[in-house]
Amino acid sequence: MRNTLTELAETEIVNLSQIPRSIFNPTDTISKTLAYLKDTSQYEAVVSDGVNTGLITLRDILDVDHPEKTNIKSVWHQIGITDVHITVIQAIETMIDNNVRALPLVENGEITGIISQFDLVKNLAEVNELVKIKVKDIMRTPVITIDSKSGNDRARSLMLDNKISHIPVTTDDKLKGIVTAEILVNTFIVPTSRMTTGNLSGQMLPKFSGQVSGVMDTQPIKLGIEANALNAAKEMTRMSKSACVIVDEQDRVRGIITSREILQPIYDLREEPMLPIYIVGLTADEDWFDVTVAENKIRRLVERAQNMRPYLHEVRVQIEKQSTGGNRTHYEVRAHIYTKLGGETIHVKQEGWDLLEVFDEVTQALDQILRDQKQEHEKKPRYGRPKKPDASFNP
Repeated sequence: MRNTLTELAETEIVNLSQIPRSIFNPTDTISKTLAYLKDTSQYEAVVSDGVNTGLITLRDILDVDHPEKTNIKSVWHQIGITDVHITVIQAIETMIDNNVRALPLVENGEITGIISQFDLVKNLAEVNELVKIKVKDIMRTPVITIDSKSGNDRARSLMLDNKISHIPVTTDDKLKGIVTAEILVNTFIVPTSRMTTGNLSGQMLPKFSGQVSGVMDTQPIKLGIEANALNAAKEMTRMSKSACVIVDEQDRVRGIITSREILQPIYDLREEPMLPIYIVGLTADEDWFDVTVAENKIRRLVERAQNMRPYLHEVRVQIEKQSTGGNRTHYEVRAHIYTKLGGETIHVKQEGWDLLEVFDEVTQALDQILRDQKQEHEKKPRYGRPKKPDASFNP
């Protein structure tokens, strides 16, 4: 049994990985993956065209209306090459930063394994150090819940719109069960090998009919808010479930823990590099105080934002000064935040006569854009829906 998080964090991932039973091609239809995911009880399948590597997940399939006519390449997540000899902490960092639940592992150009978040939870269930971590300190809150009388189509929409795969089901605000992407896919989308007379391969039953009470898991893992992370990891491993619901003494939902939250303590062991911030246009000799205050304003903003948005990469601020006679100087400040999200950048421009006031306006504008961007990336449009353009982002 491993006693510390550090011991597990430094373990090579190859020692914990599995061999994928099947590897799909992006040109395959999504219906081909359905029987595989059901038979293996997996959340994701490996996809490769020989050059690019990635995954298709149950939630991706939940977002497709005609899986028998839709190719995997329409919805799969390209991840890139992950070497089999990286450590657990490197794998967890890659998963969390890229918002994926598994990584295909490549050696000598061949896919030789896959490691999932749930595989790592099984190993974390052997780390006694997790006893020191309370679930209330790592749980996700507030939690999106759904009433037991609500329709399955409503549950599907909530999952897709909020990029989640688990929704606690309540009656009179008390926990009664949980509905998952796996349940909805396996109930309402018929894989080829399960086809019966009158059903088409991969055909979706009309409008995800019925109430969630009819399909929900009535025995979800639930823990009190004083439970520890080891309790959660052990229960998730024992019951082969990827989430547990945190409740109070009245069985009201207070939080949820998925594999992602269980991995957080190892993710937090990383040595986080300081986000580079470059401010040009002010000289240290002439404007030392303004340079220091301005940089601190920007740094406080982006470091606070980076806690929830680790994809921020670099900040550059350009200042142009123009003297207009007398002792007055006009300032134009342009701020650019570069991200790891497909080359997207965030731009803000403000101008005025007082430099620090202009910087206040810049930080306020950046803060609002970062909030909007967080919502945009957490609530992506469903398959086939056009995405609204955001004038503040340049791909």
